Amino acid sequence: MRRVWIGAAIYAVVMTLLGIDRYVTYHSGADLGEFVQTISTAFGQFGDTAEGGSHYLHHFSPLLYLAAPPLLALRSPVVLIALQAIAGALTAPAIYLIARKRTNETIAVLAGITALLYPPLVGVTFTDFHENGFAPAAIAWLIWAVDNRKWWPAAGLVLVALGIKEDEALAIAAVATMYAVASARRGDKTGVRFGAAAIVVALAVFAAYFGLVRPAAGAHDRWFALDYFTGHDFDTPHGAAIVVGRLTFLLEAFVPLLFIPLRTQWFFFAVPGLVEVLSSRWSITYTMGQHYAGVWIAYVLAAYAVGLAAIARSRPERALLLARIAIGICVLNLAVASPTHWGHYLRARNAHDAALDRLVAQVPPAAAVATYDEVYSHLGFDPNAQIGFSPQDVPEYALFDERYDGGAWLKIYRPRLQQLIAQGRYAPVATEDGATLYRRTK
Repeated sequence: MRRVWIGAAIYAVVMTLLGIDRYVTYHSGADLGEFVQTISTAFGQFGDTAEGGSHYLHHFSPLLYLAAPPLLALRSPVVLIALQAIAGALTAPAIYLIARKRTNETIAVLAGITALLYPPLVGVTFTDFHENGFAPAAIAWLIWAVDNRKWWPAAGLVLVALGIKEDEALAIAAVATMYAVASARRGDKTGVRFGAAAIVVALAVFAAYFGLVRPAAGAHDRWFALDYFTGHDFDTPHGAAIVVGRLTFLLEAFVPLLFIPLRTQWFFFAVPGLVEVLSSRWSITYTMGQHYAGVWIAYVLAAYAVGLAAIARSRPERALLLARIAIGICVLNLAVASPTHWGHYLRARNAHDAALDRLVAQVPPAAAVATYDEVYSHLGFDPNAQIGFSPQDVPEYALFDERYDGGAWLKIYRPRLQQLIAQGRYAPVATEDGATLYRRTK
């Protein structure tokens, strides 16, 4: 057990340092800026400009309130990067304990280490901060608690999971249904009662979010996430890509674990989360390295631990070999074809980063400023920072970089900025290394 905790601590430190590098070199995206804006206003608006108001318009995530005290105390987005790294690390000890109940120390330790190296989990941990980053650990410990019939901790963890995001309610209701049915078949009345209670609470939270919380937050239109399933022509795969993308996703999920999760009925607990991401028409939901995988990862890793332990009962040498091979594949995947895309997001800081820092520092606190994703992530404590321009909006400041090659900048924001400059509505305040801070003149 000690080795798994040491591994988890190393994982948390390393992933925090990698996340810091991504942030200080201006590779963090909009999500980090959105969540800094949201969490830093947790006791006020609890919202951000990208979502156009309260975060509750889009998601039910009261768990984020717990991140507000450290974020407000230290006033740095690095706090959220570290919290997500710690959350990812805490998945492994739970997987170890699930395995240890069924097998020897060596196999259990290898299962825990595999969890730390599992590419989908590393991808969720390394990507921009998101509430889904807390899901793998919360669900893994929930599974452990239920597996050991620790009902009060399990009840608390159900509430934690339900506070992560509204889709957890449906996943937990589905999994609790499976658990209640299995408990009934083996005559476990306590298991049936717990499963039934979890179903009722999960569905009540889901109904309350749409029936009470969203309307109270000012929602008057349909829920944005429905677009994931209706799709649009410009972002929906066509033809063979529909099948290939999903097949590749499943291979990325199960090849590193040698398909061992499929050897046990525990795999069925992962089905609701997998169905959610695979039924979306937006390929981003079934692209590794995105936060969406957080909804199913813990169930797959738990099934791996149980499946590996089952192999070890009859063929311990084979289980040991398979565990080592799985770790090797995970390492190879992270090194060669990582969902984190290390080569794109990680590098040493340079003079251009320092120039952007100086320009960001010149934006007055709480000023309305238009910018692009990677700079927006550095302006999260400014409640009026926004991504790009709305049709009728001309913020007091604008901060853009001619060297930036993002599609939205080139196709939308740059033409709009050039138009405003030509109209004499913006004038440069400072320019450094191709990046310019503008101020509205009229």
